[in-house]
Amino acid sequence: MPPLTALRAFEATARLSSFKAAAAELFVTPTAISHQIRQLEEYLGVRVLDRTPRSVSLTSKGKELYEATVSGFADIRRSVARLREIDNRKALTLSATTAFLSHWLVPRLAEIRHVLPELDLRLHASETIVKLQPGEIDVAIRYGKGPFAGVEATSLRIDTFAPVCSPRLNIVDLEDIRRVALIHVDGRTAPRPLPDWPRWCAGAGISGVNTTAGLHFSNGLHAMQAAIAGQGVAIVSLVLAADTLASGLLVQPFHHVLPGDIYHFVCAPAVSSRSDVEALRQWMRIELDAPRS
Repeated sequence: MPPLTALRAFEATARLSSFKAAAAELFVTPTAISHQIRQLEEYLGVRVLDRTPRSVSLTSKGKELYEATVSGFADIRRSVARLREIDNRKALTLSATTAFLSHWLVPRLAEIRHVLPELDLRLHASETIVKLQPGEIDVAIRYGKGPFAGVEATSLRIDTFAPVCSPRLNIVDLEDIRRVALIHVDGRTAPRPLPDWPRWCAGAGISGVNTTAGLHFSNGLHAMQAAIAGQGVAIVSLVLAADTLASGLLVQPFHHVLPGDIYHFVCAPAVSSRSDVEALRQWMRIELDAPRS
């Protein structure tokens, strides 16, 4: 290949029909441009430019080379523009509870990368509602009935709660509840009314069960892990337990469920029209409705 600097000097001179204009574009002197063209012609063994005191024109060989350089430099410019666009792509930060991220979103990160390869997603865990500010926290998953002030919200999925346990416990009917430990999550604040054992037993029509005895946890993650370990039966969100139920680590032995709140995708109005925000919103809407297999 001829030296790249010589090819750049030739392309600019041929396009602008001027040594002076080419020199100004490339931030060199006209003498340097003339030297580069002469070097190129010596390398090729042919003349590519006809020079007169007033003009510069392409020879027949020069026209052939110019077509190639125009195409080549245009491809390089397009590639550089794409690379800069990717490098300057804005990150999208999503905030959600630790439980939602751990149980639902993190297991699907590979799917997100496959379906939305251009998405630069960052995750932020918080047990409290955070203020959405573009460039800091752009979008969030919020749980409740709404409305949520100051944001644009899209309803994703109505949650439900039900007892789950390890299949090793071999629970097949309501009477089996009496022989296993009940797992409780203390301090749960949502949904209202709370999906606890007194409400579930009353709704399922089972009486005479000590609904306060058993294992008590302050964290829903720990309660679900205890259920997976076969330490008892826990009432959990069926959205958050979807993967463990699909894998067989947990089973849902009874059909009776308790209503939960709604998962919402919320975003700051300033980022609502961004293509990455809309893509993630649509993906989550579809994925939350899709059963796991």
